[in-house]
Amino acid sequence: MQLSTKLITIWFIVFIGLVAASFSKTTASSAGNVFDILFHISIYTILSFIPILLFRKRIIAFMATIAIAPISFLFEILHGMITGDGFENLNLDAFYNNIGIIIGVITAAIIRIKMHYGNETSI
Repeated sequence: MQLSTKLITIWFIVFIGLVAASFSKTTASSAGNVFDILFHISIYTILSFIPILLFRKRIIAFMATIAIAPISFLFEILHGMITGDGFENLNLDAFYNNIGIIIGVITAAIIRIKMHYGNETSI
């Protein structure tokens, strides 16, 4: 199995897990639940990390990654409608989602730059 196929599989599994979590009643991040905070950050780190490494064209990779932010807000709104959480909980969860997106973008960009310059020096 190629690396790109593995990355796509991981991305879809994480995305399905996110959809399942968005439609379930869980505890809110504002309650201080560290596992929920880490869940938000890690899920969105993975969802934003993989497209940058997967797509060869930088603009497509960037646009795919930036599209994750509105999706996170949509899922937080849907989760709030289902669970009845207040706006401050949605706001805090969205903040943690965006932290995860930023971590994923920075990490993937560093790896992509290292791969680019590593290939250039080996020629």
